[in-house]
Amino acid sequence: MNDSRPAADWLASAHPRPAQAHQAWERPGGVAALPCGVVFTAVRLPALLVHAAVGTAVPHAVRARLGERLGGPVIHDPAHARYHLLVPADTAKSWHRTVAYVRCLEPEDHLDTPAPGATQLSGQVPYWAVPPAKPHKLCAPEAVKALTRHGQRRAAARGIGWCHWHTGYAPGTELVTVTGTSSLDAGGRWACPPCRRTHRLEPFYGRRN
Repeated sequence: MNDSRPAADWLASAHPRPAQAHQAWERPGGVAALPCGVVFTAVRLPALLVHAAVGTAVPHAVRARLGERLGGPVIHDPAHARYHLLVPADTAKSWHRTVAYVRCLEPEDHLDTPAPGATQLSGQVPYWAVPPAKPHKLCAPEAVKALTRHGQRRAAARGIGWCHWHTGYAPGTELVTVTGTSSLDAGGRWACPPCRRTHRLEPFYGRRN
């Protein structure tokens, strides 16, 4: 891990006891729970959105395309089918409500961070889809927003949308309830096929008058 030592020291500086982060990384598959809002925070994206945005789920291709678009480090957590895009520490202050259904981690959150040298998919443990190139080099929030919106558009074109019942992206979502009384305040709630079955929800546009 010699080449990644500067990045490791920088990441570990987020921990109140940096030596503990280094110790965690010395274990096979080890991750360090680092607090957000110190030297970085992260935008959490479902893998479905990321793969839709870059047009592939092949790890080496995802790495190349995210590296080109973002220029900063990205963690893939295969066990939870999500990515964490590292952004400046204060990003959460201006992130709220700017991108629907996508969360920027807050200072009270912790992120399971792999060792900077962990750059290959191995089982279900987090690894760096895009490794940290050097200290303080992070993804630009505007680039993350652009990638996210692009992913949302491409996912919607493939029938992937947000399910309000299990609060996640899924294929086959359909509108099941409509809110508001006019076009000015109209809204709706969408559900995926498993949630529609579980909660006995009927697609809004498939109902009989």
